[in-house]
Amino acid sequence: MPTRSLGRRATALTVAAMLTVGLAACTGSDDRVSAGVDAAVTEESDGRAAADEAAAVAGESVVAPERDSSGVVDREVVVTGWIELTSPDPSRTTAELTRMVEQAGGRVEQLTESPDHDGEPGAASMTVRIPAARTTSAVDAISDLATVQQVEISRDDVTSQGQNLDARISALTTSTGRLTELLSEAGSTEDLLEVERELASRQAELDSLVAQREALSDRVAMSTLHIQITPLTAPVTAPSSGFTDGLETGWSALVAFVQTVVLVLGVLLPWLVLLGAGFLVFWILRRRRASAAPPSGPGGADDGASPEDPRDPAPAAGSPDREPELVR
Repeated sequence: MPTRSLGRRATALTVAAMLTVGLAACTGSDDRVSAGVDAAVTEESDGRAAADEAAAVAGESVVAPERDSSGVVDREVVVTGWIELTSPDPSRTTAELTRMVEQAGGRVEQLTESPDHDGEPGAASMTVRIPAARTTSAVDAISDLATVQQVEISRDDVTSQGQNLDARISALTTSTGRLTELLSEAGSTEDLLEVERELASRQAELDSLVAQREALSDRVAMSTLHIQITPLTAPVTAPSSGFTDGLETGWSALVAFVQTVVLVLGVLLPWLVLLGAGFLVFWILRRRRASAAPPSGPGGADDGASPEDPRDPAPAAGSPDREPELVR
């Protein structure tokens, strides 16, 4: 009996030791996952505060700007220009500008043209993108196509903005890499979900920063030119004097007057025809009513007014109706 009791106690102690070791291992794994997530969160918050601190926390240095052999920083500059042109044919100038931009390796991003009106040429406006290194030569080539009225070129240094984006992208890339490694070490479903949530958030922000960096790089590589093309108006000349010039001016005025009169008659003719037709119908109806009306008295005379009968006796002498005779 004592031997069996000792065996049972030894077995129980062994099982208890194994359980203790297993629990300790699980606890250590969970602690490592939680610690890794906390560390990644700390890295991201520091990266948002300042790009240099974020890169330091992530264990990598900030991406240094490119330098040439003399140690000068390669600056990033965005070039934007506004050009006003005058041309006798804006449509033809627009076509030539489009062909020139495409040959220079650029592209037309916006184009607006107004058609000709009453014999006057229209206008046009366009926005083009050309390689930044060819901006000066492009402006010179444009001046050969049309008359340049105004040119304005601006340059915006965005070197610090590009360095900041590069540093944040580097820090987020390191952070997402560490979170990806923690996915394989998650010891529970809760830890796994937490790591996935943080990883999705970091990846979305990383994609946004990469898109911003690509847009900034495109603005640096391709300059933007806004071009306005207006028609070239003919110069105003003072009228000349002299008999011949006066005769020409008078003849031109007469022709213009006749044309105006003909135009007015052409406008009024349909109305005159309509009014004449209406008056004719009114006159015909009035004649018919007058001819169809019956006489108002016997014998065709009016009431109370009968014609004199020659057979009526003459009024007697002394009658008030008898006219007095003239005394000779």
